[in-house]
Amino acid sequence: MNQKLKTRNIIIAVIFFLISLIIIQFIWILRAAENQKKQFEFTVVQAINKATTELGKQEKACLLISNEFEKTCLTSCGKKHLSFEKWNFIDSIIKAELSYSKICINYELKLSSKPHPHEIDDEKESEHKCFTVKSDMVTTKGESIWLHINFPGSEKFVLAQMGWLFIASIILIILTIGAFILIYKYYLQEQILANDTRNFINNLTHEFKTPLASIRLANNRIMKLADCGDKAFAYTKIIHQENDKLDEHINYLLDLSRLQKGKVPMNFEVLDIHDLVKKQTLSFQLRVEDRNGSLTHNLTADKIIVNADCFHLANAFSNILDNACKYSPAAPKISISSYNKNDSVVIAFSDKGIGIDKNDQKNIFQEFSRVNTGNIHNIKGFGLGLSYVWQVVNLHKGNLWIESKKGEGSTFFIQLPTVKNSY
Repeated sequence: MNQKLKTRNIIIAVIFFLISLIIIQFIWILRAAENQKKQFEFTVVQAINKATTELGKQEKACLLISNEFEKTCLTSCGKKHLSFEKWNFIDSIIKAELSYSKICINYELKLSSKPHPHEIDDEKESEHKCFTVKSDMVTTKGESIWLHINFPGSEKFVLAQMGWLFIASIILIILTIGAFILIYKYYLQEQILANDTRNFINNLTHEFKTPLASIRLANNRIMKLADCGDKAFAYTKIIHQENDKLDEHINYLLDLSRLQKGKVPMNFEVLDIHDLVKKQTLSFQLRVEDRNGSLTHNLTADKIIVNADCFHLANAFSNILDNACKYSPAAPKISISSYNKNDSVVIAFSDKGIGIDKNDQKNIFQEFSRVNTGNIHNIKGFGLGLSYVWQVVNLHKGNLWIESKKGEGSTFFIQLPTVKNSY
């Protein structure tokens, strides 16, 4: 899976989790509102029950209300049917109980001999829930008198009870969405900048190709001149070497760019990973011995057949070995081991070099990343080698990681899937 596909999958996953978080937050708000509404209803019923009990104790008031039902021949009566004193007395008891329960909102009250509020009269039934409680009062006919109360502003009251929790939830959802949009905007800007930088480097390296070819051609003709002296020949040889080195760096940049875009054809073939490792170490054996170092093998894996591109995988091994040599200030001590992990083989390259600090390890496989060596800059390179290794291993559907400690050395692990039924 290439980097672009991984990035796209990560963005899709983040969007999915963000949407899930918003949905969960909304569900929480709705449930909190529902619980608050139930609490409100329970508190109202408790308050009205207390109010009716209190009214039942007022025998004189009960008798007046019962007489009013008989005198007016009504099945219900409201504020307009009772005198101000009678109504105010009933209303004050109910209001006191509601206030004690911290319910201080307007309400509509009716008394009825019917238990259902919609049977009271021909008026349109209220859109709000009506609370009905049976009182201890009865009419002269022995019918129970019911209290019917509804609260037109109950929804606002319930939301107000949720208070800052509701507001904070809405604000957090808005901030989360805004933060994601802002991060995604910055990500797109970084992508554009990275693509522009990469295109600039690619164009620049292509432009270098032509003058390098001209320099090589001119230098070769100078070397073939009959009257070319020894000193001039030595100079042209240096030019030739440096020209080849610069050409190698340019090809490195171009290959890395092609690998990232998936434009380099990969010639996969079934091969023995141990044989490939041994062949690559041969060219480094003399280089290590010249510095009085050692390069050893401990290849113990049993499943060693992989499907790989021999050229690019060999270059990846060479890059790691080259770094092990370069970053070993004393005599290099390099060891290569192998082992199997599930259906894969792991090749471990260990050295006793300067090691890599933890802060540098997280960026070590990025382009142009260099290990921090302080004010000493005696190690040449562009910081492209490990980025190339990462791209190659990624194209082989493998894994690459490092274990390192500053001043004690590093171990690079390359894990590749093995070919089944071939060993």
